[in-house]
Amino acid sequence: MPTLELDVPFALRTNPRLEQALPGHVQRLWGFGLPEKVYLAQRCPDIVGGWWPEANGDELDLGLDFFAWLFLVDDAFDGLNTREAEKLIKTFTAVVEGAGGNGDSRVDFFADVWARQCKGMSARYCRRAADNWTKVFDALLTEVVNMAECHFPTIEEYRNIRYRSGYMPPILDMTERLRGFELTPEVYADPVFRTLYDANVWCLNLVDDLFSFEKEAAQGEPHNMVLVVERERGCSRSEAVDAVVSMLGEYLAGFLTAEARLSAALEARGVSLTDRANTYAFVDDLRSSCASSYYWCRSSPRYTGEMEWLSFRDE
Repeated sequence: MPTLELDVPFALRTNPRLEQALPGHVQRLWGFGLPEKVYLAQRCPDIVGGWWPEANGDELDLGLDFFAWLFLVDDAFDGLNTREAEKLIKTFTAVVEGAGGNGDSRVDFFADVWARQCKGMSARYCRRAADNWTKVFDALLTEVVNMAECHFPTIEEYRNIRYRSGYMPPILDMTERLRGFELTPEVYADPVFRTLYDANVWCLNLVDDLFSFEKEAAQGEPHNMVLVVERERGCSRSEAVDAVVSMLGEYLAGFLTAEARLSAALEARGVSLTDRANTYAFVDDLRSSCASSYYWCRSSPRYTGEMEWLSFRDE
């Protein structure tokens, strides 16, 4: 399939400190006995530089390690049966419940990242972040069960799964951590902000689906919006791609509309000037995340079919 040209209305920003941070990042992966050759060849760290262009020092280090964990855990469930997936999920869930590592490199790495994420953050934030991870693990198990039972999800079923299995809520929790603030409950409760937040979740999920469907189809993986639309509507693959591109356009438009209304909405709710400034900084990173995902997905060997997925197996 030719490289998709999408109308993503956000400029790609880059973090000038990324290259300097990479050696320490790789050293930490080695320290946990995790593979890195394919991960680096696929230019996976590049997405962090575009996603969080303002991150620096320990925050950039944490962002790199966090995204490495996302790539690793995403691969960890490939090929597992339901019993194996349930066992792995219990170990990951135990981490966010306070159990720490257990000698498994994957679990130990997650425990390290999780502890650093929670450092200095409120109990309320940590509960929310833990809950978001629990929802991710539940969605990943649902995907394994669907595969085992040869169940092809409907569009609505997939929407419910993908909102969680795409990792976006945990990533946006990390955005607050790296920015050094917490969005208040009143901001999260605002309908305009929630529309903007959800639109960003779907923009990122659909961009990923649009660039990964060929690989997933080849692997017999049904959890991709292009493949779900194709099956449910009985249309051609190219028609399904067009339909998902249209969905993406609707969410991008919804994001921009909500962003234009956000200032007035927060002022009407009486949100403090400081909390408004934090919210706008958060939205800046949402814009950056969409551009970074798009430009990385369309160029990384991870999605162009040039290389295998990152794996915990020996490289």
